[in-house]
Amino acid sequence: MVKNIKVVLVIALVFVFANGWCQNSDKSSNKMQAFEQLIVMIKDKPIEFVAQRAFPMGYKSMDLFSNPNYLRISGDSAYVSMPYFGRAYSVTPGERGGFHFEGILQKKELEVDDEKRRITLAFSINEDSDQYQFYLEIVGKENASLSINSNDRSPISYNGEVWEWIKEE
Repeated sequence: MVKNIKVVLVIALVFVFANGWCQNSDKSSNKMQAFEQLIVMIKDKPIEFVAQRAFPMGYKSMDLFSNPNYLRISGDSAYVSMPYFGRAYSVTPGERGGFHFEGILQKKELEVDDEKRRITLAFSINEDSDQYQFYLEIVGKENASLSINSNDRSPISYNGEVWEWIKEE
């Protein structure tokens, strides 16, 4: 009788561990599938980054809850409306604060790290009086960071989210 109970317990434990192993492989498969969909979105569709926090160099982080912002990328064009907090080395009179411009992406580089499930998009934009370098790192849609370097301002970075940009008609 005791021997039968031991056999039943061993069989039950095997089923429990096998079930847990299958569920973990399903979760891993789902994460990989979501990552592949994210890669397709970044490569082929217009995207929008919206920041939730700003991290100016040398200052405290800022909550951007009530400060609308975006970086939109469609093909080889970028539409930028990001607040700026930090030190500006030269400013054009009459210019409104922050980064507000449209431009053509130059030196665009896309790197995909399958092992870490990370996508990195780097590019630069030349505007009338300045050159900007953008570095967007995406680790899942819920975790994206954007760094902007400028010739006329100290660097700033933002944390936020990336999703497909649906243009308003």
